[in-house]
Amino acid sequence: MSQTLFGFNKSHLITAAGLAGAAFIGYCIYFDYARRSAPDYKEKIRRNRREKAKARAGCTAAGRSSTVSSQLPDPTDSASMQAYFLQEVQLGEEAMACGNVEQGAIHIANAIALCGPSQQLLQIFQQTLPAEQYAAVIEQLPHTRARLAAIFGEAAESAESQRPAATCPVEDLPPAQENQNNELLDDIYDLE
Repeated sequence: MSQTLFGFNKSHLITAAGLAGAAFIGYCIYFDYARRSAPDYKEKIRRNRREKAKARAGCTAAGRSSTVSSQLPDPTDSASMQAYFLQEVQLGEEAMACGNVEQGAIHIANAIALCGPSQQLLQIFQQTLPAEQYAAVIEQLPHTRARLAAIFGEAAESAESQRPAATCPVEDLPPAQENQNNELLDDIYDLE
């Protein structure tokens, strides 16, 4: 059996490996002692735990806009408006759950403003949100309605100026059918 390994004496290699291992363990012990004897050691641990807990809860709002999301929906497409509404409600609830009441209020106000004058939706939020958060939403609502009206106003005006794809010739309807349609329209306007 050979006493050399890669051209080195085995006993020298074992001694070198033992010294390297002892040096590494000594460094670990020193580093641990220095870390624990630091005056702000406990505060650093608490801060790291809080940051990790927030990251797990999804509270990192990096890249999210605090007023209006970057992907605004097409006001003529009801499916995209509904998806935007749900997204804003979810973002608002997440922000409020993380303690960011102002940002959450802005997102929920965006959702409410998209629905128009919806007293029923306001009542739902009043029942589900704490009083402080609901007050922040109500405070944010007028500013949000004005901002969204300005943003969606241009798109809505261009959609209104286009010729409709289909028309309903009311003049061609018999008088009984015309009265029934007018009653339905009146009922719809009463609901709004």
